[in-house]
Amino acid sequence: MCPRFGDSYTRTTVASSIKVDLAYHRIKKTADKKLSVLDLSGCGIPFVFDEIRMVPVLGECLLDLNLARNSLFNSDSVFVVLEHLQNLKRLSLANNFLNGKLSELSGSLPHLEELDVDGNQLTALPASCGNWSNLKVFSCGGNGIKELPDGAENWEKLEMCNLRENDFSVIPAFISKWKRMKRLFLGSNKFKEVPEEIGELVELVELDLRKNELTILPDGLKKCVEIEHLNLGDNKLTELPQELIVCLTKIRDLYLYRNKIESLPANIGVLRNCERLSVSKNNLKSLPETVGECENLKELYLNGNAKFNSLPNSIGSLKVLRELGARGCPKLKSLPKGVEECDNLVELDVRSGGKKDVCKVPPEVTGRLENKDIQCKIRGVVVKKGKKGKGGKKK
Repeated sequence: MCPRFGDSYTRTTVASSIKVDLAYHRIKKTADKKLSVLDLSGCGIPFVFDEIRMVPVLGECLLDLNLARNSLFNSDSVFVVLEHLQNLKRLSLANNFLNGKLSELSGSLPHLEELDVDGNQLTALPASCGNWSNLKVFSCGGNGIKELPDGAENWEKLEMCNLRENDFSVIPAFISKWKRMKRLFLGSNKFKEVPEEIGELVELVELDLRKNELTILPDGLKKCVEIEHLNLGDNKLTELPQELIVCLTKIRDLYLYRNKIESLPANIGVLRNCERLSVSKNNLKSLPETVGECENLKELYLNGNAKFNSLPNSIGSLKVLRELGARGCPKLKSLPKGVEECDNLVELDVRSGGKKDVCKVPPEVTGRLENKDIQCKIRGVVVKKGKKGKGGKKK
């Protein structure tokens, strides 16, 4: 064996041995002191130690078990041990190598309130998941799961559900049973539609539907009047319905990037609580004048709208606006004078994306933006010269 490779192998073996010893020590300490929390994350263990089920006191006192970032592979062997922890409320198995269908034995933990299986290679959930009637937080992002079993309708106490980065194509109608839901993450799947039953989630505050195949939004979404964070980016939407905007006036973050939207609704100004609005990479040509009524808007992104050619004069009414991005909009040849009234603007980017920048602005506008108490970083602007000069100075 190569000496250097041998040294590396020895160090790795010693480090693994130390981690295993540390895991044993933590188990013993938890049992001796009757602690309710056991953290075995990042120990590199390939299996769950039998000691966990062989020490009765752990079954009584343990409420929170963290097994994230290990080398666990077979979920049956994991839950053969864990099924004895009948009082367990929080369990993390994130970032292991669990594969295939999650073990049916996982349903033997009826008191679970939080379960995290993110970043594994799971393809299905067990029918026994219906036993998790006390579940409040469920996260299975970054797997290959295609559907939720019918038993999931029993998760009536669920408040947060993360299904991101899986292979789901259908949102089941039984989500109407999840009436306590506040944060629902469905991004990076294959959803083509959202069921009307989404409207039953009246306590919903955050909804992530980015990177799917949505072409329309359900009318039921109008009932979710508590939504503050809505991500619809990277879909196939062609419009944002006016009647929907009227109902979702508590929105603070609205992401519509990478869609096929040609215009924003004329009543966009009703979003007075909106702080971040992204409509980058759509088919927009302009913004409604009422955007100036979004008085709390801090970030506005229009990047990559190839046909975008004008900002409304009302842009100057956005007194708290800090970032205005219109990069990759070659048709935008000028900015309204009102831009200089954006006293809190710290970044203005209108780079055309071509060989030459084309957005011309009077020097008094750039002068005002650069000589404020909060200096603005300006990119892509061509400063106009006086009548006797030709061309302009690029910023």
